[in-house]
Amino acid sequence: MNKAILSVRYSQYAEQLHKLGYEIIPSEEIPCKIPYERDHADLQCLILNDTAFVLKRCQRLSQALSDDYHVIECDERFGGKYPDNVLLNAVFLDNKLICRVPSLDDKVKAYCAKHDIELIHVNQGYTKCSCAVVSDHALITADQGIAKTLADTDIEVLTVGEGSISLEGAEYGFIGGASGYDSEKRTLYFYGDITRHPDYAKIKCFCDIHGTRIVSLSDDNITDIGGIIFC
Repeated sequence: MNKAILSVRYSQYAEQLHKLGYEIIPSEEIPCKIPYERDHADLQCLILNDTAFVLKRCQRLSQALSDDYHVIECDERFGGKYPDNVLLNAVFLDNKLICRVPSLDDKVKAYCAKHDIELIHVNQGYTKCSCAVVSDHALITADQGIAKTLADTDIEVLTVGEGSISLEGAEYGFIGGASGYDSEKRTLYFYGDITRHPDYAKIKCFCDIHGTRIVSLSDDNITDIGGIIFC
């Protein structure tokens, strides 16, 4: 994994990741009812094993991924507002796909059925936005519904408080949208300074338990810009 898909609207984060050795693949700007979602990577792309599902309207992104992945274009039900904007907003770990199943793109459902990937339904359509992956069997979320559902699985969950994350145009953002996990480097990157989060001590302890390093990409407040997809 030496590439990172993310919004470059806040260029300091892309620049810092580039300094750390990643090739930057900018997300695209797409029509969305909510303006700040127009360039969120976690709404535009979902990678499962060797396959990348990409919104059809994101042709540049599809091209950028085509050398490394089998690209499947999705767009049949995409709309600019919830829940028709979260077709690809899902968390993949431990051969499970956590998502709002009715909203999931049909091509992703077919792939999961063919490859024996278990679908775990949660009510939160912005599943990827809401979850920071920490390892292949652990994540952090402020969403109580997601935490309750995953209590019946072997996925470990740390629940943190809502808020304390900036999202331009909204009351607050989400921890998944403010972060990205590189499984090869076992490193969880945050947009901003994670030590500012009220639950930082819990987050640091949880990451230490799972052997995951934390890197803050700036000393600003933690900011949700649509996550980082490492590939």
